[in-house]
Amino acid sequence: MPQIKEGELAQAIERTLVRRGKLPPEEVPKVARMVLGYFGLHDSVLDNKLSSDDRDTFYRLEEEGLLSSEEEDATVSRGKTWRIHYWFLKKDRIRDVGQRSEIVAAPGAAEVYKGMADSDWKRNGANRPQSPPQ
Repeated sequence: MPQIKEGELAQAIERTLVRRGKLPPEEVPKVARMVLGYFGLHDSVLDNKLSSDDRDTFYRLEEEGLLSSEEEDATVSRGKTWRIHYWFLKKDRIRDVGQRSEIVAAPGAAEVYKGMADSDWKRNGANRPQSPPQ
C-alpha cells in the first residue's frame, strides 16, 4: 500500500482530534510531521524510540483509530523476556477519514445536556413511583 502523505494524515487528524476538541487546529501540521518523522518509509515504529510527549500523542491517535499498537515478547540472553511495543499506521482508516466529506460523531454528554429544555430538568411529582403501603 502506498505511503501516507503528510496532507492525508493532517486531514485525518483535523477530522478526528480537532473536531472533538482534543487538539488545536494550529498543531495539526506539527503533529502530522512528527508522526511521519517517526515512521519514515516504514509501516511500524518501536515504542522506545518515542519521547514521552510524542507517546501521549500516539495514544490519542490510537483512540481515534489512526494508529494501532501491538506487543511482542522476545527472549534475550540468559532467558530473560523483554516486551517490545510497536506502533502501526492504519493507512486505510487514515485515508477513509481524510477522504470523507463529513464525519458525524455521536453526541457527547455535553451536547445532549445542552439540547435539553429547562422543563426536562424539573421533576414532576406525578411521575414519581409511589411508595408501597406499609
